[in-house]
Amino acid sequence: MGAVSRLDPRVWVETIRAHPRVVAAAVVALGVALGPFVVWRLLPSRTVEVVVVDKTVPFERYREHAAIPWLLHAAKIRKKDGAFLSPETGYVGFDPRTRTGSDLTAAHLEGADVLVVADTYGVYVGDYERPGDEAALERSPKIYGGISSAEAEVIDGFAAKGGLVLAEFNTFASPTEDAARARMERLFGVRWTKWVARYWPDLADPREVPRWVGRVWERVTGTPFDMKGGGLVFVREDEDMVVLLAGEDLGDDIVSQERTPAGAAFDLPQRGGFWFWMDVLERDDADVLYEHVVGVTAKGAAKLDAHALPRRFPAITKRHDAWYFAGDFVDTAVDLGNPERAGVLTWRARMNGFGAAMSEDRSFWSFYAPTFLRIVGSRAH
Repeated sequence: MGAVSRLDPRVWVETIRAHPRVVAAAVVALGVALGPFVVWRLLPSRTVEVVVVDKTVPFERYREHAAIPWLLHAAKIRKKDGAFLSPETGYVGFDPRTRTGSDLTAAHLEGADVLVVADTYGVYVGDYERPGDEAALERSPKIYGGISSAEAEVIDGFAAKGGLVLAEFNTFASPTEDAARARMERLFGVRWTKWVARYWPDLADPREVPRWVGRVWERVTGTPFDMKGGGLVFVREDEDMVVLLAGEDLGDDIVSQERTPAGAAFDLPQRGGFWFWMDVLERDDADVLYEHVVGVTAKGAAKLDAHALPRRFPAITKRHDAWYFAGDFVDTAVDLGNPERAGVLTWRARMNGFGAAMSEDRSFWSFYAPTFLRIVGSRAH
């Protein structure tokens, strides 16, 4: 008689009898590992039609908007055709494969519930002059970018018909022209001051800090840009610059986003810790849901006052159903992983709560992700 096959049920029975604890532990471990995936598949789906605009896509990483379809997938929010939004094809803007751009039209918004303007800065000649898929730090001629007046009219019309519009940093700034900018400002109920800001952990790092920052500083102040360590840099269209240094002009909270009473009414996260590119806005007739709060010392406050810069300015605003995020929040390099896991959003938000160290992960998981899904999910059914 031949040897008993390992597939014979009798072998499994004998193994379980001989090693019950080992088998039980293996079953538990397998359940823990597979449980979130199984539960996610059992959860009900919701539906919302989202159109994304991203004109800053020089490479096939889709970094400036890739987190949007991932978050919708994780929350099991599908398109009306039953598919999930794709980062590769589910947007309007610049195609890195053909290196051509497509402007937003009314046809793109037929049947849409939500429009997300993720990034309009654009693609530039310098993006293709460095080895590898690395966007240029230096300015160069534009290939494609900015919001046109025709697109601004389309966006305004979509909002007027009841569509939800969510836009982020650089909707107002160059290369968008004045007429389109003015229309977008009216839609969102804010005014851009022409100032932007960003924190760099090391101002002397040439791999992160563009050389134009030093050139503008030297032209404005007449002194060398030889700063080291962390710094929050404010720039006004290359005409003025303020640098707040960590440990001198800034306290432990470099910059945070603090929820207002209006934000609390929407059950949004209490606080954020975002410190990438930000618009410095003034409120017109929008509701301010969060404010950027610069954690200045007395010395830092004096620097801001000398340039008529506020210590608090709008971070997220809402006018009717037009929401503006005054920061490049969706641009992220965090490891997203598999979206098809039940509880992944809640778990990562808790692991990266505000008590955690200042980081991109903390800002994305505990602030941006729940805020974005709360807003866009309000249109899902």
